[in-house]
Amino acid sequence: MFKTKLKMTAVDRQNYYTLDQRLVYITNLGDKIIVPKGFKTNLASVPSFCKAYLDDNDWKVRSPSVVHDFLYSAESKDLGFTRKQADGILLEAMTGLTMRKTKGLLIYFTLRICGASNYEKR
Repeated sequence: MFKTKLKMTAVDRQNYYTLDQRLVYITNLGDKIIVPKGFKTNLASVPSFCKAYLDDNDWKVRSPSVVHDFLYSAESKDLGFTRKQADGILLEAMTGLTMRKTKGLLIYFTLRICGASNYEKR
């Protein structure tokens, strides 16, 4: 469950945004994830074969994608989440925002197959 709203600014001529305030998410297991103000995110990196089905600008994807980007970054290493857990939290957050489970599962399994190269070393 998101405890704060996503507020970010696009960086001119770059492919990323920076958070204007921290983004707080509480998992279904009670873990608190705080994405810090100033964190850089590119939101959802949707493979071309999924773009017909998934709008990466969808509000049900944006906030969960920021949390996921943070969990994939080395900045979150002290939280101790694995890549698989990060992918699961993305799915949980999207379906918590009323995304259809089938759509969320497509994103989840695409990440399980294609996301390893974006997961930063711990």
